[in-house]
Amino acid sequence: MSLYDENEEVLRRMAAAGDDLGRPRPMDFSHLFPTREGAIAFARRVDAEGFTPVVRPYDKPGLPFDVTVTTAPMLPTCANVTATEQRLATLAAEQGGRPDGWGCFEA
Repeated sequence: MSLYDENEEVLRRMAAAGDDLGRPRPMDFSHLFPTREGAIAFARRVDAEGFTPVVRPYDKPGLPFDVTVTTAPMLPTCANVTATEQRLATLAAEQGGRPDGWGCFEA
């Protein structure tokens, strides 16, 4: 299953649960890093691109740092979520990190 297909399924479940996907909302994308330096470098990079990052310790062997990146309010469409997820994954990989999912609150 492609990333687009996975996101489409998640959004379909959200809509079925009553979430109005036509309402913009901030989206959170989590990324895990093996080093503090990588997490901070990623956070600085995404901050420069207009996102809001938060770096936290994370209790996972080998990936002890989490960076949650919050977007400006956006429509939770499959295209928007997938494009953002792919862009952030590319930037995270440059610092040794990897994506660990996304989420949002119902608008």
